[in-house]
Amino acid sequence: MSVFCKYVMLLLRVKHCSFESSLWKNRREQRISHLKNILEGGVLLSKSKEEVVELLGDEYNHYHVDQWKYFVRDIKSLPYKIYLEIDFHNNMVSVCRVKLV
Repeated sequence: MSVFCKYVMLLLRVKHCSFESSLWKNRREQRISHLKNILEGGVLLSKSKEEVVELLGDEYNHYHVDQWKYFVRDIKSLPYKIYLEIDFHNNMVSVCRVKLV
């Protein structure tokens, strides 16, 4: 996780928790609390696209594209949105990162 993202999460007073697929899919407001576990715990690394869809949902990502994005949260005090960005290589997760857009 980048230093800037850690700083933003500190400012937002994010409490980290272990990853739970059902919470990620059903409680969007809690997604940010799962980011540290996803990024540093390797929850998604080496998973196939099918396994990622099972864990995170499809959220309008297409199977033929090798970079997927999942909305995490708006930052109301800044003009940014936080996304989880996932890169695939040979249908397997190769990189996960946080993207501010």
